[in-house]
Amino acid sequence: MEPNFTEALTLLGIGMITVFLVLMLVVATGNILISFVNRYAKDVVVTPAKSENIPTGELVAITAAVEAFTLGKGRITKIEKKN
Repeated sequence: MEPNFTEALTLLGIGMITVFLVLMLVVATGNILISFVNRYAKDVVVTPAKSENIPTGELVAITAAVEAFTLGKGRITKIEKKN
């Protein structure tokens, strides 16, 4: 092979390995940050304020649907009625 072609393949390989390692570092750091926040952050339970536009029965049904669909992980923070 020509020396230029060999050098180009070497640089290509080194560049791809470097990008892969940096991306793996970003993923690992993100996972560590998520684990840390989930472990040490206080569990905040947000209950929606009673809305004058939404009847209580509908509010209970919406809350129950969100709880069932997200397996208890989802929380309602705001309910808006769109026209």
